[in-house]
Amino acid sequence: MAASSEAHGWVLEAVDRFEQPLTRYARRLLGDVDLAADAVQHAFVTLCGQSRARVEAHVAPWLFRVCRNRALDHLRRAGRETSLDDEAGAAAPPPVDRRPDPSSVAEAHDLAARLRLLLKDLPSAQRETIDLWCEGFSYREIAEISGRTEGHVRVLAHRGLAALRSHPLVRDLLPDSTAATKALP
Repeated sequence: MAASSEAHGWVLEAVDRFEQPLTRYARRLLGDVDLAADAVQHAFVTLCGQSRARVEAHVAPWLFRVCRNRALDHLRRAGRETSLDDEAGAAAPPPVDRRPDPSSVAEAHDLAARLRLLLKDLPSAQRETIDLWCEGFSYREIAEISGRTEGHVRVLAHRGLAALRSHPLVRDLLPDSTAATKALP
């Protein structure tokens, strides 16, 4: 019995570490809390059936890939293959900010809401790439999760970030060093 609990201890560690980021990611893809929870649960149940040696070295990209595939399956079954572009994914509430200062919390929520509106206008592939990059994944891991090449992921991230930087709302937030470029015709 002890060997069985030790064998699944690494799965419990993965749940502790990745459940919240996976849930945020799935909610943004699906726009539905229950479907997101199902996709995350599916990823962890599937992880239970994998050998530790096969998956442990790249457990984060593996979990995100399984979760993404399940989310896309949900979207296809619902006949909404383009739902990565839905406003429902952009309407998810911002992540909880644990700072005690209420003004900082309100400012962070306002900024996140503004950025979510801007991200909504990006093509879905760019938005997904930036979303995963913000979760802390490397380009290589994003490529593994999304099934794209690393070079394509880099291009998507570059184009998405360039589009965000050129938006007037973002230019106002950038340091003064970019104010000179803002004044150019």
